[in-house]
Amino acid sequence: MKKTMIIGLGPEYNYPKSYDKWYNADTKYASNHGASLISRALAKQFNGEHVEIDDFDKVNELNEKYDQCIIAFATHVTTWRDVSIYTNFIEKLKIPTFAFSLGVQDYAGSTTSFLKIHPSMKRLLEIVSDRSKLLGVRGHYTASILYKNGLKNVVPIGCPTVYWNLNRNLEITKPSSFNNPAIVFHRTIAGNEGHHLIKNIPLVGQDFLDEALFTPNLKNDTKLITDEIKAYEKQGFSKESFELIKNYGVFHYTFQEWFDYLKTKDFIVGPRLHGCIGSLIQGIPAVLFARDLRVQEISQFFNIPFLTYNELHKKSSLQQIFDEADFSLFNKTYKLRYDNYVNFLTDNNLESNLDKNTKNDTILYSHEDIRSLNYILNKDVQDIKEELHKFEQALKTADAMYKVLGKIPLVKKIGKSLD
Repeated sequence: MKKTMIIGLGPEYNYPKSYDKWYNADTKYASNHGASLISRALAKQFNGEHVEIDDFDKVNELNEKYDQCIIAFATHVTTWRDVSIYTNFIEKLKIPTFAFSLGVQDYAGSTTSFLKIHPSMKRLLEIVSDRSKLLGVRGHYTASILYKNGLKNVVPIGCPTVYWNLNRNLEITKPSSFNNPAIVFHRTIAGNEGHHLIKNIPLVGQDFLDEALFTPNLKNDTKLITDEIKAYEKQGFSKESFELIKNYGVFHYTFQEWFDYLKTKDFIVGPRLHGCIGSLIQGIPAVLFARDLRVQEISQFFNIPFLTYNELHKKSSLQQIFDEADFSLFNKTYKLRYDNYVNFLTDNNLESNLDKNTKNDTILYSHEDIRSLNYILNKDVQDIKEELHKFEQALKTADAMYKVLGKIPLVKKIGKSLD
C-alpha cells in the first residue's frame, strides 16, 4: 500500500495557540474528539500517518517520504474559513492529494445559489481537483455548493468515519429497552427546545470548549471561560443548567477514553455529529439532534434517525425518542453508501484496507437521492426568483427616487450630464 500522510486540522487552525493544554493532548492533530475521529478513520483505512502543522515547512522532505496526501477536512464549506496555510502548503506538495470528508459549515441555515466559499478553500479544492479524479463530500447540499463555485468533479459519499469498521456489515439492532443512556453534549441542547431532556443523565463533552466548563483543567484561562459562559447564556442557560453540567458533565481528555466511553452506553442522543457516529460504528443506537444544516445533511444522507430542534421540544422524554427511533433505513442505506465509497476510492486509484466485496461495481444513488437533488434544485430556483424580485424592487425604488429628485434643478443638471 502507498505511504500516506494525513493532514488533520489542528487546534491552532481554529483557535489561538494559547490553548496549550489541549494542543499537547493526544488529539493534537484535531480541534475536538470528533475531528480526531475523522483523522483516525482515514489513518485506519489507508495505513496513514498524521503530519502535524509543525512539519509544513518541510515540504521537500515530505515529498520524498510519502506517496500521497489525504486532507482530513471537516466543516469548511463557508465564506469565512481561511485555510490559506493549507493551500500554500498543498501548492508546494508534489504528490497526489485527495479530499473526501468535506461538509457544509456549522450553522449554515440553508444552501443558496449565491453562497461563495472562501477563496483560499476554493483554490485548495481546485488544486486537489486537478490531482485527483473525484472530490468526495458528505452530502448533496455540500456537493451543490461546490458545483455552484465551479468545481464539477464532486461526488457525495458521506463521512469516512461511518466506514470505520472497513466492511459493509454494520447494522444497528435496537434493544427492547435501555437503561444506560448519555447525551453527546453541545451547549445548544440546553435552550428551550431540549432543556427538559438533559436532567439526571451523563452529558458527554467533546472539545476543549466543553473542557473549560466541564472541568477545572482550564481554570486559569479566564477569557476562554468567560467567553464560553456568555455563549451558553445566549442559548438560554439558567443556573440550573450549569448545575446539571457540574453534576453530570463527563469530559475525557484523550480520544480513546471518549471513544471507549461511548461503547459503555446502550442509547446515545444529542447534537454532536461525531459523538453519534462514534456510537453507531460501535453498534450503539444513536439519534441525532440536528441543530444545523451540517448535522441534518449527514443524517439524511445515511438515514440516521434525527430530530430538528423544532421537533425536539415536542418530545416528552428520551423514552419517547427511543421508542420512535427506527434504524432499518440506516441499515439498508449504509450498505449502498459503503459500496459507493469503495468505488469512489477505486475510481481515484486509492488503495485501502476496506473490504472490496461490494454488490455494485459503480457509484449508484437511490430514488431518495434524486428527490433530495430535486429539492435542492427547486430551492435554488426559488432563491433566484427571490433575488430577482429584490432586484426589481430596488430598480423601482431607484426609478421613483430619480423622478422625485429630478425635479430639483441641481439634480436635473446632473441627470442631463449623465445622460
